[in-house]
Amino acid sequence: MAVNEVNVKAPMPQEPLQKPAAVTEAPAPPKISAQDFGRVSAEHKTELMEQISVNLEKLGAAVKVLNEAVAKVPTSLNFSIDESSKRFVVQVTDTETGEVIRKLPGDAILRMAKQLETLKGVLFDDVF
Repeated sequence: MAVNEVNVKAPMPQEPLQKPAAVTEAPAPPKISAQDFGRVSAEHKTELMEQISVNLEKLGAAVKVLNEAVAKVPTSLNFSIDESSKRFVVQVTDTETGEVIRKLPGDAILRMAKQLETLKGVLFDDVF
């Protein structure tokens, strides 16, 4: 037999046929509708807002207690809550001159927090 001839009689190895992959069923539909999900999330948001309100009241009471405790000792600390950013603020003042020595967090940080708060409506669908 020549080099360029093909031996037709040689048995071809046959691999067993593979079964086709089983067809899977479509995923089950969600168990909660979009309307129900919206209602549940709105209820959750309401609960969170109520909790925030309660926490702000507790924080205000704590600020009052701290200011009363500091007033008993001659010191120049003042605790407050910034209304625009809702942040806890500590202010150190000179008792003789009334000059503010230090404010934590600083005015720049409070302004940034307020500006970020106003952007929530732009970044998110609802204002939290």
